[in-house]
Amino acid sequence: MNHISRKDINLGLIFVILFSISIVGGFIKWPLFIFAGVFLFSYIVLDRKRLRCPNCGAYENLDRLIYAKNHVHHCRRCGERIKIL
Repeated sequence: MNHISRKDINLGLIFVILFSISIVGGFIKWPLFIFAGVFLFSYIVLDRKRLRCPNCGAYENLDRLIYAKNHVHHCRRCGERIKIL
């Protein structure tokens, strides 16, 4: 696999948004903290499996990947172009 999927980037963004909402809502209704933990765990698994540089496996920030959806972006570690399809 020599690219990162747009769907995976969007899914990561959705997990971050749901985590934030669950944390804020958890102060009102405490069971929402459990959902926050589930969303955080899901994002961590997605980040380790699919949101890495396809060339060298280096970590890339979610905001950099969102930017890379519409612009040319190079990996900070290996310098190769990251393809977003």
